[in-house]
Amino acid sequence: MDLRALKTFEACVRLGHFLKAAEELQYAPSTVTLQIQRLEADLDVSLFVRDGKRVIVTEAGRWLYHEAITLLKSIGAIRQTVSDIAEGDNGSVRFASIEPFASQQLATVIADYCKTRPKVALSMEVGGSRLIAERLKAGELDFGICSAPPSKLMLEFEPLLEEQLGVMLNKNHPLAERDRISASDLAGQTVLVKEPSCIYRELWETAIDRAGQHEFSCMEVGSFFVIQQMVKAELGMGIVPIYSSLEQEGSLVIRPLADLNLVVTIGIAYKDKNFLGKAALLLMEAIRGICEPHPALPSA
Repeated sequence: MDLRALKTFEACVRLGHFLKAAEELQYAPSTVTLQIQRLEADLDVSLFVRDGKRVIVTEAGRWLYHEAITLLKSIGAIRQTVSDIAEGDNGSVRFASIEPFASQQLATVIADYCKTRPKVALSMEVGGSRLIAERLKAGELDFGICSAPPSKLMLEFEPLLEEQLGVMLNKNHPLAERDRISASDLAGQTVLVKEPSCIYRELWETAIDRAGQHEFSCMEVGSFFVIQQMVKAELGMGIVPIYSSLEQEGSLVIRPLADLNLVVTIGIAYKDKNFLGKAALLLMEAIRGICEPHPALPSA
């Protein structure tokens, strides 16, 4: 069935005259007549009958008219949606981020994005860098914010910022008055760390092994928020990225480690930018905009 012929038919019935339909559609009258004839031939049914100078819609024509209205509206909606997707104003984006980047950096940018593109459906996961990279490789995510993925996964990676690890302390802790903490200061302390698969935990353990400092006890905690609450309760000190927003005014402080170079590069990873929709590309661009480098810390 010719869609143009169906649109012409709908206009003829709605306007009650072939000539008026021709004027609205900017067709020659003969074109309107030809399209109606082709539609009738295609359906093998008469859609109009002539009564002198009048053209009357048949029963089949009346039924087709109501169906055509619904169909043409649906096609119009499809065209609009496809156009919106191409412009990044519709569609869906599946992405993931590590913590604490997800909670400390993304809330505002995602809120602003949703306000300007309310039709885009966002699905955000929070997980470790290793899991994010594996899900990207499997095609289950559009992009992820994580540390650099293994080269064997053949993923693209755009660095955003460098995060430095520090020690989160309760303000009442004796070490809280210092500007910096050394590895030897951890002796006899309870150190709160993330799970073994966490990139920050891996970085921490590698540096501590090199320094040969193990005179402290470790407690594994699966959440930076829980680490924050435990430090607040004076249970121990936490190994966390240095974000001022992780400090709670008047109760917690984060101090850099003077003799350990605990720095990890965080960026956007994806499989192939050519396969990403415009909505995903626009969200990635918005995230790039918030990732200004952290101020340099004082040298040791």
